[in-house]
Amino acid sequence: MVELVDTLDSGSSACKGMKVQVLSSALKDRRIRPAVFLYIHYMEDFLDEIPVDELAGERVVLRSLDRRDCDELYAVIESSREFLAEHLPWPGECLSAEDVFARVESWQMQAQMGNGACWGIFEKAGGTLRVAGCIIVGWVQWVHRSATVSYWLGERSTGKGLATESLKLVSQKLFSIGINRLELSAAVNNPKSIAVARRAGFSEEGVSRDFERINGIFRDHLRFSRLAGDD
Repeated sequence: MVELVDTLDSGSSACKGMKVQVLSSALKDRRIRPAVFLYIHYMEDFLDEIPVDELAGERVVLRSLDRRDCDELYAVIESSREFLAEHLPWPGECLSAEDVFARVESWQMQAQMGNGACWGIFEKAGGTLRVAGCIIVGWVQWVHRSATVSYWLGERSTGKGLATESLKLVSQKLFSIGINRLELSAAVNNPKSIAVARRAGFSEEGVSRDFERINGIFRDHLRFSRLAGDD
């Protein structure tokens, strides 16, 4: 099995045909189970890492977050805690800059594994950049070329078109690396988030009942999607 793994670890395109031959032989010799063969075969369609490149728009710059951003990001959460907690389940879990850093490390690991990513949203403000929130990609399924996306802004940064522009930028980036379908959801009582999805070109697909439990109350969500081929 070690020899098989070593063969599969090669990233050169010249080895792709060889991989299938080696796996097929191993399958016949009962050295590898069919389910494992199928899993490894599908891995050829996977991206090893999601590149969290800097993305610039008219109003925002999106980039990866690191330790030096966490104090400022925590300050945004702290100043908007009641506002964020109305629709999001996690503000009560972020009680310090270290808690924020733990989330940043988790997002970085997901990006390195190719199954998620996070960009910090930085507002262009008078020649400087001010952290405004985050846009997060999750549930990446490379076999189906699909992923989910979510976003949040501090209260003072809403109403400026920052979330809409950020969602458009990240959507374009993900489509460029092979994602075909993006999905997001917004609580039915969150008209601002719903408006962001629609302005960014997402189409409403239906209602997910009792999708999320916020502050002890189940909330229905509207489900939206955008495809790479959509206008």
